[in-house]
Amino acid sequence: MHYNLAFLALGFAQLSSRLANAQGGCSSIATRRDITSLSAQEWSRMESVLNRMQADGWFQRFADIHNREFGNIHGNDNFFPWHRRFLRDFEEVGQTYDPSFAVPYWDELRDSRSPASSRVLTSRLLGGNGFGGCVKDGLEAGWTLGFPSSHCLVRQYDRGDQMQSWYSPEFIYSVMQRYNDMHGFREHIEYSIHGSVHLSVGGDMATYWSPNDFIFFLHHANLDRLWDQWQMSGHAMTMDGTNQNGSPMSLGLPLPHYGDPVGSTMRMGVGRMCFRYAGNGGGARSRSASSQLALVAAPLRGDLASADAGLSRLPRPVLEKWFPALARQVAPPAANATAKSSPVPAPKPKPASSALPHNSTRGVIVSAKNPLLYPAPLTEMWISMHKLNRGAVARVMAEARQFVSDLNNVNYNSPY
Repeated sequence: MHYNLAFLALGFAQLSSRLANAQGGCSSIATRRDITSLSAQEWSRMESVLNRMQADGWFQRFADIHNREFGNIHGNDNFFPWHRRFLRDFEEVGQTYDPSFAVPYWDELRDSRSPASSRVLTSRLLGGNGFGGCVKDGLEAGWTLGFPSSHCLVRQYDRGDQMQSWYSPEFIYSVMQRYNDMHGFREHIEYSIHGSVHLSVGGDMATYWSPNDFIFFLHHANLDRLWDQWQMSGHAMTMDGTNQNGSPMSLGLPLPHYGDPVGSTMRMGVGRMCFRYAGNGGGARSRSASSQLALVAAPLRGDLASADAGLSRLPRPVLEKWFPALARQVAPPAANATAKSSPVPAPKPKPASSALPHNSTRGVIVSAKNPLLYPAPLTEMWISMHKLNRGAVARVMAEARQFVSDLNNVNYNSPY
């Protein structure tokens, strides 16, 4: 019996690859970094890859996939594992052009107070507002996108030349401490910062084909980075809730479009998940509570070690209500001080309409120099487009408003 040696060599290589994946082997690990940390030379190299991917139709392909799977991957607990797989798919394509390619992330929570002023939205990086028309500067200026039809990249900020403020790093930090199930964690991320960024940037980012805008990949890399941090806090293999059919989620269910099991996305450095986030490495697992907020978003003022200082000084009832993990790290006050502690005020009844200015303090006199701002709610268009559970969205919105009220009422001063 005669064998084709080339065929046997190919078969052996494929088998070796599968065995390596099964054992968690990655020949290299891509490190995803904050896009603003890239040098001019590093960004130029990345621009070259992205321009070649666009010329070869890859942005069109990824926009098409996202459009077709839209209803399967939003409003249910496929959200995090599917988008992790999708980003890795995009990254693997980029690595065929340059093996060093790694999708960067936008530390968007750091810019949550004034998103339109972010360095990411300058001509050096992603460019700015298109005011409902073509983006004129940055990476994608002059691109002709192919999906769903030939057009330029469109952006339209939701407040003219500005954007609504986004959810604060403190709120997301609180969510990561208070929710130990994937379903609760996912809802509070998807219905808050996820939707806010898409809606604020507008244009292509507010459509089914949002991957036309490279901001999509920066945004979802950051959401994935936050999920990675949540996984490190004792939720490494946590998966629950329901999938697109309303069936219970499990690690063995296939991901829409890809068919890979959900469990294949849960561990970095295993199988195809050959990437890591700068700053999220093994050292993060042993960091003290005093520096964890700085992992969620790099502070604009002060050093990393002091980012939690203001939170640690919150009145005990507020700290325990919103930051239970941090409260366990902070020594409780003496018994006589505890007895004098006043409870957190109960939420006041909300009027039928919540159409208040997103940065309103709702009549509360705040003496802090940097109080938290009220984030704008998701729009009816966005809720309908994603077929989101309106009751769940309303609960997340009310919780986020109460969070801002509670911290502003005790004069919390944000480092962001």
